[in-house]
Amino acid sequence: MKVEVIIDEEYKETIIKIFANSYSKDIENLEKSLNSINNNIFIGFDDEDVYIIAVKDIVRFYTENNDIIIEDLKKSYKSRLRLYEIYSRLDKRNFIQISRSEIINISFIKKLDLSFKGTIAVELKNGETTYVSRRNLKEFKNLLGF
Repeated sequence: MKVEVIIDEEYKETIIKIFANSYSKDIENLEKSLNSINNNIFIGFDDEDVYIIAVKDIVRFYTENNDIIIEDLKKSYKSRLRLYEIYSRLDKRNFIQISRSEIINISFIKKLDLSFKGTIAVELKNGETTYVSRRNLKEFKNLLGF
């Protein structure tokens, strides 16, 4: 197996390609290993600073003024990924998309307010309140078991 690293400033993100004459167990293991690295962290930006944020610490992802925001218990960061790209990398047992513009970590749900007709208000452990859209209500209820 040969490994080649090419540094070129024209690339906006890191791309890893594997060329082989057939698919093997070694390639499968390498692919799983590379994918697991990406799925455990996200990169967040705050002005000129770049932060590595562990998925387990993320309360929610949401859109605001055409930006994607990553929020943990302490701070908010901008992401360069789109919401659908973020959702594809997340464990669907821990994260759920509650509207077209928001994904929440169910581990950070503090309480639910069911008094709203046609939706649910969700209070998060960081003090924020958000709402499950009607479109996502059934999946939300199924995930939480009610």
